Amino acid sequence: MSEVPARPSRPDPAQMSAVGRGAMISTSHPAASAAGVAALRAGGSAVDAYLAAAAVQTVVEPTMTTLGGGLMVAVYDPATGAGRMVAAAGGLPAAEDGDLDEAGRWSGRTVVTPGWVLGAHAAWSKWGRLGWAELFSGALTAAREGFTVDQLLWGWAFECRTVAGRYAAGRRVWFPDGHMFGVGEVLRQPELAETIGKLAEQGPSYFYEGEFARRYVETARAAGGRITLDDMAAGAAADVALPVLPVAGGYELHTTGSLYALMLSMAGIGGLGRRGRPDEDPESLYLLMRIVEEAWHYGLSISGDPFSGKSPLDAMADAVSPEVAERLWRQVESGPPRPFDAMNMGTNAIVVVDGSGMIAYGTHSATSTPFGVGLMVDGVVVTRPITLFTERWAPIPMGWGTSLLAVRDGRPVLAAGSPSVSALQNVLQNSVNILERGMDPAESVRQPMFGAARYPSRRPMVESTMGEQAITEVERRGLGITRVSPWEPEMGSFQAVHIRPDGTLHGVADPRRLGRAAGY
Repeated sequence: MSEVPARPSRPDPAQMSAVGRGAMISTSHPAASAAGVAALRAGGSAVDAYLAAAAVQTVVEPTMTTLGGGLMVAVYDPATGAGRMVAAAGGLPAAEDGDLDEAGRWSGRTVVTPGWVLGAHAAWSKWGRLGWAELFSGALTAAREGFTVDQLLWGWAFECRTVAGRYAAGRRVWFPDGHMFGVGEVLRQPELAETIGKLAEQGPSYFYEGEFARRYVETARAAGGRITLDDMAAGAAADVALPVLPVAGGYELHTTGSLYALMLSMAGIGGLGRRGRPDEDPESLYLLMRIVEEAWHYGLSISGDPFSGKSPLDAMADAVSPEVAERLWRQVESGPPRPFDAMNMGTNAIVVVDGSGMIAYGTHSATSTPFGVGLMVDGVVVTRPITLFTERWAPIPMGWGTSLLAVRDGRPVLAAGSPSVSALQNVLQNSVNILERGMDPAESVRQPMFGAARYPSRRPMVESTMGEQAITEVERRGLGITRVSPWEPEMGSFQAVHIRPDGTLHGVADPRRLGRAAGY
């Protein structure tokens, strides 16, 4: 058996919740959480732990993230009370216009400059305490020695099985002995281990200018791509200050997902914290689902960024004020349901708090359907960013995001993030439970949830355990839904740390993706 920690087959309360006073991490995989804790115990910062965990996830959750994808991390500095965000996503080659026919969407023309390593190195350069190579020790072990395949990885891989083995490089990894890997087997990735080892030793130059970069470009161009070594060398990470967004009721949010501020303000104005839980009070369920609808349509209505001379983040800070929430709340109460098209995407969320009070939170992602178009380079899955290269992409509203930090009276209270099509809904529901209802985080993640619609449907998902009374009443009021089974992974995965007034850290990992909260 592999020594790399494996996901349990069923939710484990001992992994789902953890309490400590020193440091805490929450991820969607026990191996990633273990790597993060090891980094913290070695004297690393919250950012070191975040990156060590993220690196492991590129090995053990390859349908969600890859070194060929993108990375975003937001960081709260306790010394200044300010937050910044570092991010890098895939960039189109200079010679690529993105105008692809069906054949082109399954070719090397979908290959972009990877962002994960750029984002990781920029964040480490700014906030890291450990050596660069130390960040990859857990990932290297998982790739070289292997890890036990769980049912979630197998299920997502099986769904995309026709793509994973299109080319010989993919068949070597995903189809050992000519058959697709199975649940319970130990999956080893020696080519990826070699790449991780060289990246750890040589740094980003190996990835963007060295041997890997050359093979990456050659592989893409052999499949019809247009990327060049100049494109690889031209990649860069963004580094921006996060706005502080006031929320009705006294909280402030540090987030790129400014729609969270709008939705939490509406929840506060509507007194959602004083109402019963959605599975007990159909009105609560209806109002929460309507809050998401109105916020989504509002975000779409301002996608043109009419705030001349301001950055999108600063523009949205003005656009999601409590005054705007007051106006939208009236539409929530009296207006008709307004369904919308949501997007489908695979992502990983991570939240870390270190001993100094630094907080790192965010998501990293393949931003791609699993396995892209089937291309691999030296064990790295080459992504096909769905924002650029799928047949259809639902419009994303301004202010959509996957993570937040809630602050009250200058003190961080809750850092949280979620992956999946339902990230917005997941973080909203859990934040209302914890911040407005005072619910214990471990109890919150066990509640039945609603999520986004899955295209082509426009009917949002609701876990059947929400109860027939609540579901029937919401339908009677005209809000179409899709009943789904309980513990649905597409409801997202709430990775969070709640910081109590006495400084105690309560980490929680959503049972829907069988992750782990760990700390000391």
